[in-house]
Formats: sequence, C-alpha cells, structure tokens
Amino acid sequence: MLESELIKEDRSLRWSWDQYPAEHLDRYLVQGIEDPRINCQSILTRALIVDTLWPGEFDALINDELRFGAVLVWLTEQLRAQVTGEEILQALHTQNARVPTFVSETWTWLESDDCPIPNYITQALYERNQDQAQQCLSERALDSFGQLWHMELACRSLSARVNLLEPACGSANDYRVMHDYGLAPYLDYAGFDISYKNIDNARRRFPSIPFFAQSVYDPHLPQHGADYVFVHDLFEHLSPQGLELALTQVMQLTHKQAWLHFFNLTDIKQHRFKQVGTYYWNLLGINHIRETLAPHASQIDVVFIPELLRDKFGWSQYHNQEAVTLIVTK
Repeated sequence: MLESELIKEDRSLRWSWDQYPAEHLDRYLVQGIEDPRINCQSILTRALIVDTLWPGEFDALINDELRFGAVLVWLTEQLRAQVTGEEILQALHTQNARVPTFVSETWTWLESDDCPIPNYITQALYERNQDQAQQCLSERALDSFGQLWHMELACRSLSARVNLLEPACGSANDYRVMHDYGLAPYLDYAGFDISYKNIDNARRRFPSIPFFAQSVYDPHLPQHGADYVFVHDLFEHLSPQGLELALTQVMQLTHKQAWLHFFNLTDIKQHRFKQVGTYYWNLLGINHIRETLAPHASQIDVVFIPELLRDKFGWSQYHNQEAVTLIVTK
C-alpha cells in the first residue's frame, strides 16, 4: 500500500471517530448488546486472560458468565422488540414456549435455593431504568459478575501478570470492565486507538495506564512488544490493502498469542468490501483471513460464537451470527 494512501485512509478513519463529541464516544459500544459486561466476545477476552493466569481454575465461573451474557443479550433483544419485562417474566413463570429453553432453565436455577448467584433475570427486568432506552437492563443485574469476579480475585496472589496490548481500544471500552472486575492488578496493559478523543477519554478514566493515539498501520509500533494482543471490532472497517497490513501488523505486535474478535466474519470465498462514507463495513471470509495469518502463526483456532453457545447451552440464536473469534498462536 502506498504511503500516501495509508495517510489518506488514516485521516479518514480518525475523522470518522473524532467527528463525534467525546461524550458520545465514551458511551459508544458499551451499552445494550455491545456492553462488555454481557457481550460474549468481551467475556471471552476476560476468560482467556483468567485462564492464562490460572489455567483451568475458573472454568465453572467462566461458563456461568457466558451463560449470563447470552441470557442478558436475549433479554435486551426482547425489550428492544417492545416485549415488556412483565411479559417476559410471565412467560417464564408459565414456561411459555417462546422463551428459549436455556433461558427458562437458567431462571429456574437462579430461583433455586442452591444457586450461589443472584437472580439477575428478575433484577434485570424489575429494576431497569425505563428512561434509558439504550440501557434496557438494570445496573445491578449487569454488574452481577463484576462483583463475583472481584471477590474471587481479591484474595489471589500478585505473583503473576499478563502483558497485554489492545489496538483499537476505544475509550477504554473493555479495559474499564477489566478494572471494575478486579483484573487490573494482574495486567501489564497498554492500549492505543486512532481517535484522539477516544484516547483522551481513556486517559481521563485511567491516568496511570499507558493509552496512546496511534494507527495500527504505523510501522513504528513495537514489534513483539506484548505477550498477548486482543482486538475488537477493527478489521471489518479497513480497506482491502489496509486489512492485509493490519493483520500482519497485529501479529508482529505479539510474542505469544493474538485474540482477534470479528463481528462480520463468515464462510465465504472472498471478502466483500463495502465503503460507507469515510470508512468500510465489510463482510470478511474466514479462509482468506486464515491465509493472511498463516505465515505468522503456528496454530489458528476458530471460535464461532453462535456454535460455542449452542454447544454449551443448546442455544444458537445469538443476535450476531457472524461473530467469530480467532485465537492465533505464534
């Protein structure tokens, strides 16, 4: 890709974000189904961190949190479809067939005396703020696993830390949840984003954390500077040449493994690039992505989020059927 084209695309990408008020960016991708507390790919990022620190020790809690995320995403979708909280609760009480089996089973489990987790379904629907259209569910319900993780991790030794880098970090979208969940002491974390306003927001929230404004195309990014790299919602917004370069750059940043989360990745032969205004909104092909990553990887594990939820809970109607995570090992 010619340098002039890189500069032009960088400017367009930066403007596409910095045209918005800082307050808007601070709320973007952290509400509704994109809330990192319930978004299954964000939960998976935290699960990978926890399993790196304490392999296998928290499998049960990770599984419970994935169930929690799937249930609350389903509830959010129902509320957005104008189904009332009262109607959902009535359907649960009467075991109405329109409620997915895994949601009914979860509610029954949460209602039982043996369940150690608060009934986040009832909390989510009874205590929600009706005036906040985007934040349909109650804060107490959304914070359920934050409290559980905080209690679990508070008594852990600080002998181990994960060296972690996040390109396209937004306004500390995922890091703010890691911090609130008690993971921050175990992380040697840094994040960068192309948007100056996003980085200003992130620094305001966490002045001691190294957030910096930089493009994923920048050739001066530190190669092999982190043991682990994770990325959410980036690659679908890049030009054809930019996508190839960004994937290569990200793999050069990590020493051990990259966790690449896609929201629009599927089994098609060729990428379908679609320019929308100043950036792209592409449908990407798994095989082509794998081919690009192959020279930089010893192993590529593909996690189809709907299939993951189907295998665990018998439910595959996740709102985003193109949500895919690649775990790429150097």
